[in-house]
Amino acid sequence: MKLKFIFCISLFFCVFGNLFSQIAITEVYYDTPYNEKLRFGTQANGYVDAIKHHRGEFVEIYNYSDKDINLKNWYLGDKVGMYWFPEKIIKSGQFMVLAYSTLPSNTTEFTDFFSTTTGKQDQIILQNAIMLRNQREELYLGYTLNNSHILNKSSVKWSYQGPQGPMPTNFIHNIWQTPNLFYSINSLQLNSSNDYSNGTPNPLDATYKPPIQSYDALVKNDYQNYYSFLDWSENVKNIVDKICAISIEKVEQIPNGTYNNGGKCFTYDTAGNRTIATDCSATNPGTSTYGYTSDELEAIKNNIFVYPNPATSNSSYVVNISWNGPAINKINNLQVYTSGGGLVYGFIPTNGVNSTTFSLQGQLPGVFVTNFTLNTGQVISKNILKW
Repeated sequence: MKLKFIFCISLFFCVFGNLFSQIAITEVYYDTPYNEKLRFGTQANGYVDAIKHHRGEFVEIYNYSDKDINLKNWYLGDKVGMYWFPEKIIKSGQFMVLAYSTLPSNTTEFTDFFSTTTGKQDQIILQNAIMLRNQREELYLGYTLNNSHILNKSSVKWSYQGPQGPMPTNFIHNIWQTPNLFYSINSLQLNSSNDYSNGTPNPLDATYKPPIQSYDALVKNDYQNYYSFLDWSENVKNIVDKICAISIEKVEQIPNGTYNNGGKCFTYDTAGNRTIATDCSATNPGTSTYGYTSDELEAIKNNIFVYPNPATSNSSYVVNISWNGPAINKINNLQVYTSGGGLVYGFIPTNGVNSTTFSLQGQLPGVFVTNFTLNTGQVISKNILKW
């Protein structure tokens, strides 16, 4: 059956769409050649659940922002249910398909229905939460801010306006023997007028692609209108792990004591000045005179914990630092600096001490650099974020 579509007014269907977000619904294939009954039989003789109903249905989405986006906070919903996307990256200018399939068993490869998607399985997401209705349906694509505020950003809806009686179907007998006939049934596709029209199915590609736009410009209004819901979680890891190009001057002094070929270990004050020199063999027999290797430094760093990070008002901006394992008795002192190089906190642990606590209350929000000076004189840095 050929279905005729126009925007808003049609002999058979009425289709509506809008587009206001960084990811758009670009294609919908909702009336498959399978028999879409959910079960067969009668009340007298009993019912049997259908296996292949709605197979081949898909909703295609497209990232038209200039930034790769994690789909973990995105959803697709209709009037009945909602599907939350998994933690998966959709790259800038990339398509993905959300395909219906009964999970986890009786799953037919989507590529069997649409051979042009072969080799692109990483762009196909299977789900069984949304079944598209042929006669009347409305789809919403959107995301949530901090899991507390849902924003519908792209939608499409259609309704059958044909003659009274049962709606004609696209059922094709034994379609599994000729899967290429899936291409003979039209899908709804986004066009340059920002509405939807009929076209030959083309999953993971499109004749019309929305032009790439600035991500910051696309989300600006959302971030301004719903600022209180933002937690900036997607940026925290980048900020905390980033090593800032900050030059913090260190004043070095010649320590007391006599040098010899046996190697010296140093003690530092809270400003980072070396104050005492002792024989490494006497104080730390296991310490290398020439410093730790990169692997040893990495192991020490991985066993230093800064929490909560970021520091927030929920914890009164209190920050805890602890260390264990390879880092035990390796830290001579630690200093916390502002991004401008001002000393905020200093601590000299004694043997057996492996934690300290301080507060960033009264400090301006931003990034703080924590330097851990080891007993070899080597320095490990970690960042702390306060907002």
